[in-house]
Amino acid sequence: MILEDVTADGAYAVIVSDSLEILLFGIYSVFFTFALMILTVYKRPLPVDWLAVVATCALYSTCMAHCSVVTTDRFSTLASPWPMPNGQEMSNLLRGGDALLKFATFLSELVMIHRCWSMWDHRWPVFWVPALVAFAGFACALIGPIRIPISEFNSPFVAPRMLPFDISFCVLALLVELLVTYLICYRLRRISAPARNFVSISDIVRSLATCFIETGALLVIAQVGLLIFLALEHPFVIIVESVAAQIYVRTSTIRLHSRIMMDLLTGNCADTDDHPSRDRLAT
Repeated sequence: MILEDVTADGAYAVIVSDSLEILLFGIYSVFFTFALMILTVYKRPLPVDWLAVVATCALYSTCMAHCSVVTTDRFSTLASPWPMPNGQEMSNLLRGGDALLKFATFLSELVMIHRCWSMWDHRWPVFWVPALVAFAGFACALIGPIRIPISEFNSPFVAPRMLPFDISFCVLALLVELLVTYLICYRLRRISAPARNFVSISDIVRSLATCFIETGALLVIAQVGLLIFLALEHPFVIIVESVAAQIYVRTSTIRLHSRIMMDLLTGNCADTDDHPSRDRLAT
């Protein structure tokens, strides 16, 4: 996958990827704004999890920065006078966009791990195992691009790849997402058992489970797509990367909504006198 100019095979992906990312970012920004307002303003008297708010805002800012960097690269390249800038001239933007995408992936994993850790009553094994895998993947993501010299930037649209490191990063990220999604769904199944006599609480549990299953499916699909097209070195990978970057924004909005529903669930269960395991459920 080189894409040295607009006549190369797969050059359509250059325009399609940026257009999709801008569209998805605009849509998800609306959801993010409403979710943030609900969590911080309309959530009272429930406590606000400020760590989750800060982490989610950092994730949103990273995805916004990625969209800006990619758009700047496309505009600077396609709107420039002929001859078109080469890869070495655009290397800073390309390197920055690649790093931002991988950092957004890492932040998304941390948000998922934090949510899972909170649902498991802050049990450290639930935190450390996926966290160590996530840090190992992030190390692979950084080692590769740092070692690539500017002379290897041939395309003004796509940063060069070091496939062993990039594929390792995708595999480890996929492993984290599968593990955390499984732990969350398993925990939801356990805590929903004593609430089956309460229709409203059961509805909350089902809604929460749907959110997490949907989120896990989106992330897994994105990572599988990245892994396949990256291994094939197909130009379509830049479209998948742009969509994946905005899926991370989508997961942040779901996290904000799920935090409210989880607090309602644990709060209602704790207030029930005949609840057999209220101390275990309260967080």
